[in-house]
Amino acid sequence: MRRKNYLWYQFWRHAIVGNGLKVFYKKMQLTGREDLPKDKPLLFVPNHQNSFMDAFLVTTNLKQVMYFLTRAKAFNPPIMGWFLRSLNMLPVYRVRDGFSSVQKNNAIFDLCYDYLNNQDSVLVFAEANHNLKRRIRPLSKGFTRIAFGAEEKYGWDLDMQIVPVGVNYSSHREGRNHVHIKFGECIPVSKFKEAFVEDENEASMQMKEEVSDAMKKLVFHVEDLEEYSVHKILWDELEPDDTIITNPDISNARIQKTSAHLTPELIEEAKELDKLADTHNISLKHVGLGKQVGAKDILLSPFHFFSFVNNLIPYQPIKYLISKVIKDHAFDASIKYISALFLLPIFYAIVASVLAIAGVNSMYIYAYLALSVLTAPLFTRAKELFTKNSAQQIEESKPTVFQEIKSRLEAFKELRKTILNE
Repeated sequence: MRRKNYLWYQFWRHAIVGNGLKVFYKKMQLTGREDLPKDKPLLFVPNHQNSFMDAFLVTTNLKQVMYFLTRAKAFNPPIMGWFLRSLNMLPVYRVRDGFSSVQKNNAIFDLCYDYLNNQDSVLVFAEANHNLKRRIRPLSKGFTRIAFGAEEKYGWDLDMQIVPVGVNYSSHREGRNHVHIKFGECIPVSKFKEAFVEDENEASMQMKEEVSDAMKKLVFHVEDLEEYSVHKILWDELEPDDTIITNPDISNARIQKTSAHLTPELIEEAKELDKLADTHNISLKHVGLGKQVGAKDILLSPFHFFSFVNNLIPYQPIKYLISKVIKDHAFDASIKYISALFLLPIFYAIVASVLAIAGVNSMYIYAYLALSVLTAPLFTRAKELFTKNSAQQIEESKPTVFQEIKSRLEAFKELRKTILNE
């Protein structure tokens, strides 16, 4: 099969999106990528917590030509549909889109079969939707249909491998944090051939269960949703080390150890504390850890200040979008990343043009542009240093609420110490 728009696709994937991600995130850690087979079709199945960022991070860190399914709503208006298709995105339709629309999925899946036969790769978010909770949700059967459909169409000669993937964020909604992308061991589709011949539904269930179990080892995973708030507070909100939050081996071991301490009262207290923080839009991390200022921050303070002032204006439309227009916080990082990717260069160019019109020496204009680009990654930290975080705002406006949250959080700090010392 001839690959259309290959150079265009690779330009956007690596030169624009990939390099942009290296600036947007402070550190990207990859585990297991070196073990992926290079001569077999791969069906990637990542967890889906953080909207577009999940797909961006997986696809830009692989060499394989990748096609991935995206909800059909994103392909409107038509010009957007053309652009997304040119980047190897394929629309997938849901029941809510109407029965006639769902029928279009047959053609989309058939395309996936052909791409896999061409030894290209396909990415499917089997959880079907995104959610910021750090856990694997029940998987839909769409990816099993692609896996079995492709093998069946080509006589079970593809030797297709399913690759479970865990994308772990130290902070979902902000940039300049730590991301750990962990590729699990490949699961051959042929493993389920005998079950598929006997009973397609049973084979699909077996595949979903095995892939789900594999994914749970690759992310911070809380099995019981009732217990989620406890683990979120103990091992996310109160954890100061980004590399630990994004290390599922450590996180899941801690979650296991916590089970001996769980009581109905503790679970209810965690839920209430989580709800109280959400009601007042306050981060428990800000309360529990406070604002940390180190020697590096002091040393770089002139650059932080320049980045803060220089990027404050282009940040306003981004801030408006995530606070007033888009209510789903799973889109926050995607909006910040995509907007900054285009807004910041435009803004810097406008400022440079104004300076040139004003007669400023070109040497100073070039210096401004260079400094703007180099200090842009500091803006996230600059905001933290030069503005009040949610805890400081609540402490000033609602001191009683702040003290209640802080007091209730102390019990979880003590429990955390106890578990870590066991």
